[in-house]
Amino acid sequence: MQVVPHPHNRRRGAALLLSLIAVLAVGAISATLRQVQTTIDGDQRFSIDRRAALYVAEAGIAEATLAISQGKSGEMASEEIPAAFGEGFFWVEAQDRPDRSIELRCTAQVRTAEFVLRSIIVPNLNPITSRGFFGIEGVEIGQGTLIDGFDSTDGTYDSQVTATAPHRTTGLVGRLGTLGQINLDGSSGASAESSTFTWGEWVAETPSAEESKSGGELQKGSSGASRPQEPSPEAPTGSTSTEVSTTAATASTAASTMIHADIEGFVLSSGDAVVNGIIDLDPLGFIPPPALRPRTVATLNGDHTVTGAEVGLGLESSVEVAGDLVVSSGASLRLEGPLVLSAETLRLETGAQLLFDDSAGPIHVFLSDGIQSAPDSALHSLAPEQGSQGTSLFVAPPEGLREHATLPTQGRFHGMLYAPGDRVVVPTDLRWLGAITARWLETEPGARLSFDAALATGGQGAAAAPRIASWQIVPIGDGLARRLAIDPRTTLRLQGITPIPSPTAAPETECEAILLDDTGEPTIFTGNVGDLPSGSERLMRMRWVDTRNGTLRPWLRPTGADFDGNVDAYREKCDQVRASLSATQSAPLHLGEDGLLELSRELETEILLKKIAMMDAAPVFK
Repeated sequence: MQVVPHPHNRRRGAALLLSLIAVLAVGAISATLRQVQTTIDGDQRFSIDRRAALYVAEAGIAEATLAISQGKSGEMASEEIPAAFGEGFFWVEAQDRPDRSIELRCTAQVRTAEFVLRSIIVPNLNPITSRGFFGIEGVEIGQGTLIDGFDSTDGTYDSQVTATAPHRTTGLVGRLGTLGQINLDGSSGASAESSTFTWGEWVAETPSAEESKSGGELQKGSSGASRPQEPSPEAPTGSTSTEVSTTAATASTAASTMIHADIEGFVLSSGDAVVNGIIDLDPLGFIPPPALRPRTVATLNGDHTVTGAEVGLGLESSVEVAGDLVVSSGASLRLEGPLVLSAETLRLETGAQLLFDDSAGPIHVFLSDGIQSAPDSALHSLAPEQGSQGTSLFVAPPEGLREHATLPTQGRFHGMLYAPGDRVVVPTDLRWLGAITARWLETEPGARLSFDAALATGGQGAAAAPRIASWQIVPIGDGLARRLAIDPRTTLRLQGITPIPSPTAAPETECEAILLDDTGEPTIFTGNVGDLPSGSERLMRMRWVDTRNGTLRPWLRPTGADFDGNVDAYREKCDQVRASLSATQSAPLHLGEDGLLELSRELETEILLKKIAMMDAAPVFK
């Protein structure tokens, strides 16, 4: 018997097939939507992690910068054993650069993202010495003056001389700056002797107008001194300095003063002055920082007069002369470091000599009433520049008017002078190696000044802090950050690795330090930093063992390392400066850093100095 299929059975089979197709389609759509949602969630998570990794990388740069301020290399942890910070990890690679700066590269990882930052740090930039030869209100350079630079860590100045004609110079970068006017024609001084320098050998061609602008053109104001022109449209606004270009130029005898740069990168002027390096016309302003010094241990009542060849003052290495320190005619006083000396006035009579030997330790001299030097007096540094540990002269701003600080007329001095309230004139026969900051800075015709780049960093009687020279994101992967396949926390856990806490991520632990005990004698400590004796009066110098190669890093002159509240005194003085600035306004202001800088641009320097002079200087000079 033949069986005939029922039509309803055929229809049921077709419906089942259509249902199966529909289910598969819905499933595929659901899977696609889920995949899309997973991708969206992953992108959102990666975006969040990428931002968090950026913050961790910034924290790593900050930790490395703090380590640099302590004299360390800036290296932090490693890729194998990273440092922990929050929910992420970081490590910092550091590289020393030829210009003394340090390049940092911080890699940070947070869950699914890896971010890399690069920054260049200038270690512990000193706010005073880093400016080189600086006149707050103005600078006047006499005819035939030469300003260049050298680096005492590389040897003496003489060992770095590379040219002897038409003048003897290292050819290295010096620094000259002011907030006010620059006069390079020496119009107020006597004419230089014809044998001083011969500029014919430098002449190449007369610069064009565009070349003159590129060299930083200056013109005379109504007072006869020079003032900077408005920046050309091509020049970047807000630049804090004009670095000399390499355009050919010649010394001009025109009435106006112009700065040009010749083929060797020097700056010539119509007054036959030469500046090799940077002319700094800082638009941000300059607030004279307070000077910091350790407390004095011994006191000499009244004046102290030197009548013969005297070495030291016969007391401790930290001495306060209650009156003046006088070196009589024909006498000599030799000061040996380590020494902290304060007095009211330093007076050098005719033929007197003041000798500094800082080979065994730094010498800091603090004067409340300035320097007075008679003709034929001399100032000499006995230690070679490379073996020097630093000689610093600090002159407090006067309460009223003081004509000027009179420097000895001859000698060879290596160190710094900080006299923010005085007019300082550098004599022709006083060879100055180091830095000077004065209210008004002048040089006599034919003077020689050389900026020591080694003094620009470290604590030299002022609070020095690292400066960020550049900051940039380093692109990795397909964009700004790289996507990680595995959470680094999981990877470290599987490898049995415990991350290093970020505050202890710097690998340097061994150090060498020079300490001053209560007897005034320097002692050398070598070993783990945790074993530094706590009873020392001063930590004068310190350097760390670089774990990358086992060598000793450069010496650090710490600021605020003395145990007598100088850091608090510095903060108090900054608050006083801030208050004096606010007092010049009709309404009281609550100024942040940006507001303080903006207000300092609008103030006359004389007003600012007067306010500082009216303050109680007891925490600093007493």
